[in-house]
Amino acid sequence: MLGVVASVLYLGTLVWALSVDGAVHVKVFWLAVTGVFVVERVVTLRKRGWRYMLPAALMYELVVDYFLQACHGKAYLDALLRRRKSW
Repeated sequence: MLGVVASVLYLGTLVWALSVDGAVHVKVFWLAVTGVFVVERVVTLRKRGWRYMLPAALMYELVVDYFLQACHGKAYLDALLRRRKSW
């Protein structure tokens, strides 16, 4: 549940920044933290070759993670509103 709330808050602040300011201001500190994270992911997979390192560097699973968060959010909402389960 906390992951869903964090994702909604993060995406909400991005949308708010774009609507109010017209731009998102990137901070060098957070860019560096993200860079360290990406380098760690790539270095971890270096023995497997570039075909594994490239997707790790692109952080493609963020899209999958946001889809999963949306599914969890819908499930929480359905449970809260006592909707029937259906496929």
